Amino acid sequence: MLKKTHLINGSVTSNFFFAILIIFAVGCAKPAPMTTEQIAPGIYCIRGTRSNVYLLAGKTLVLIDTGMPQDGVGILQEIAALGRKPGDVSHILITHAHLDHTGSLAFLKKATGAKVVASAAERDYITGDKKLWQMNREGIGGKLFKAALFIAETFFYTFQPAAVDTVCTGGEMIDWGGGIQVIATPGHSLGSLSYLLPGKGDLFIGDALSGEPEPRLPPRSGCADYRQALASARKLAALKFEICCFGHGKTVTSGADEVIRKLIADAPQ
Repeated sequence: MLKKTHLINGSVTSNFFFAILIIFAVGCAKPAPMTTEQIAPGIYCIRGTRSNVYLLAGKTLVLIDTGMPQDGVGILQEIAALGRKPGDVSHILITHAHLDHTGSLAFLKKATGAKVVASAAERDYITGDKKLWQMNREGIGGKLFKAALFIAETFFYTFQPAAVDTVCTGGEMIDWGGGIQVIATPGHSLGSLSYLLPGKGDLFIGDALSGEPEPRLPPRSGCADYRQALASARKLAALKFEICCFGHGKTVTSGADEVIRKLIADAPQ
C-alpha cells in the first residue's frame, strides 16, 4: 500500500511539473491577438498571453503590469486602437516581479519613456541583479514550480531587465489623476503591491487574490508566504472599493469589496 501511494504521489508530482513546463512553453509561443475591454470610464483591461494588463486613461496613460515577453507589441497596438500614442504613457506600475507581469517591461519602458514604479523588495529581480526563478515559493509544490521556472528561464525565454525609477513599500501616493494609493500586499510574492484609485473605488491587486475561474484565495504553491498572503487578503477586505481588477481572470465590476469580504470570511486563520 505504501509503495502504491508513493508511486501515485510521484506520478502526480511529475504530471504537475511537466504541466508547468507546457504552460510556459505555450506562453512563450507566438501570442494570439489581444483583446481590450473597457471596465469603467478611463479603465481598460488588456488580456495578454497569460495575464491581464490594465490601462488607466487620463491626460496621460498608466499601465499596470506588462504581461509576458511577447505581449509588448500587442499592448502598444491596443493603446493605438484607443487613439493614444506610446509617449502618452507616463507610468508603468508593477504589482510583482513574476515574469507574466514584468515580461514586456523593458520593451514598454523603452517604447514609452514611462517611469517604472515597483516594490523595493523586488527591484533586484526587475533590474536583473537576481533571477526571477529565485523568487521564493512555499512548500513542495512551490519548489517544483521554482524548478520548472529555472528550466523555462534557461531554455524557453530570456528576461530583459529594466530600470526601476520609483521603489515603494506601501503607503505612498502616486501623483496621477486624483492620486493612486500604493498598498503593500505581500504573500504571493514577498514584495507584492496593490494599487487603489480612492476617488473612483478601483482596486488593482495583481495576484494577491485570483480571479480564475472566479474570485478565490491565491493557490498556496504560487505563494512565497501563504500566511502573509492571507493577511494581505484580509487587509484588502477591510478597504472600500467598487471594482476589483485581478492579474488573472475576470474583473468584479460592482460590489467588489463585499465579494472579497465574503471570500476571506471562510479563509483559514
